[in-house]
Amino acid sequence: MTRTLGFGLFVILAFCLVGEEKYQTIKEEKSYADPPTGNWVTNGVITPLDQEMQNFYIRNADGAIEVLLQDNAPIGLQSRVQRGGLEVRRVEFNMGDKQFSYDLPQNLYVKRTFKDVEAIRKWEERGRRPIMDGKLYIAPIPDQLPTLEKPWMSGKFIRENGRFMDVLIGDAIYQIGTQGHDGQHRIMGLLSQKDIKPFVQQAFVHGKMEGDVFHASEVCLRMLEDSKAQDDPNLDRYLFIGDSISGNYDKALRTALMGKLNIYHPPTNCGPVRKGVENIVQWLGAYDQPGLGWDVISFNFGQWDSANTKARYQGDLEKVIAELKKTKAKMIFVTTTPIPGGYPPPGELGPDNKATGRVQKTMERFINPWALEVMSRHPEIEICDQHALISNEKFYATWLKKAGFHKKGENNPYGDLHIGGLLGEPVGRQLARKVLDVLGREDEPLSPHGLVANDLDPKRQRSATKDIDLEDFSDLLESNQRLRKYRR
Repeated sequence: MTRTLGFGLFVILAFCLVGEEKYQTIKEEKSYADPPTGNWVTNGVITPLDQEMQNFYIRNADGAIEVLLQDNAPIGLQSRVQRGGLEVRRVEFNMGDKQFSYDLPQNLYVKRTFKDVEAIRKWEERGRRPIMDGKLYIAPIPDQLPTLEKPWMSGKFIRENGRFMDVLIGDAIYQIGTQGHDGQHRIMGLLSQKDIKPFVQQAFVHGKMEGDVFHASEVCLRMLEDSKAQDDPNLDRYLFIGDSISGNYDKALRTALMGKLNIYHPPTNCGPVRKGVENIVQWLGAYDQPGLGWDVISFNFGQWDSANTKARYQGDLEKVIAELKKTKAKMIFVTTTPIPGGYPPPGELGPDNKATGRVQKTMERFINPWALEVMSRHPEIEICDQHALISNEKFYATWLKKAGFHKKGENNPYGDLHIGGLLGEPVGRQLARKVLDVLGREDEPLSPHGLVANDLDPKRQRSATKDIDLEDFSDLLESNQRLRKYRR
């Protein structure tokens, strides 16, 4: 196993900033910018600058960006909060084997800023319905309904109300959602400057870019999952990158590699390749630190790119690959799973040369060929062809024919484009087999799949797998020959 042990100071920005447009990751806030000041936002993995952490770097697709904390800048925590946690004023969550716990004060406040007066007008026209993108604050905030001069609403947190908070503003109660990035709550003022830790946190920074320094008026911290504290130091480290399809085979993949690798996934749905370009550095973490390097990385972008253009899709894939190569890890590209027959029939490229969207054959005709064309330029990248396995194994025949799009409020009993339940088992083990093979561990068996009689009982199957051939299915899960069959 190879580790990158050496580490020097991160290079200060290697380019001169002419305008904010030079940055990919520094953007004007779309839904809650302060129009009078022009609020900007960026994020990245924290790396150190000075011992007091008054200044620090964040590292992302733009390189190393120096961040200066403004006086009295609130520092918050971004985390998933168990339902009821805010009611009892306590935030608890686990990350690996470590538990984090924070007590909250009795009085909490919510603030939601609007982009401009037009956004306020639309909210009022819709009857002041519940609205997302708020933040919780520890410090008191005065009651405020949005105006042109002060385009935000704020008040006191009363109680949780499903996905929203009941917020008392004056004598009226409004519903504001406080879940932000990846469904996590943002609790501002909960942490302090001493809580900023390099290499194990991601910072979401708000403020202004002045010259080569980002002046932060607000920082929200999220714990990264790649802390070596949860690793077995005797095992290789594996990162798999993908959208919700990777979540479908997550359990099968981890089961097949149990006790063999330290396994990680970015704490998000990795979505389209453009999201990968903007976030790949954060997802890779501080891989140049001792014990935090990656030995193998698998990645896929496809379902969310079903209406992308070839030029942009391929160009963005190249940018992601350039960052992956810096880790020196073995790389595996995973082809995008098929669109089943319940979706609309195939179409042709439009006049803007975009792929045909989520219709039948889009992955087969456009997205996968475009991706494989890129991979052919990088022969060191191995291919795990999940599309071919699903398209050719009879276990998937019913799902492939009948699953598909359903109208709001109507469920297709055969499912949609996701491969949930038993459908995720073969592709998870297929990828696990590929991971061990690229690490030179071809003779090492996968860990047992762990499925029990109830899991395989035909009477307990969903529609897509109710006619399962148990003998053939078991062979598909356990036969190295079949798992290795669909390769390029």
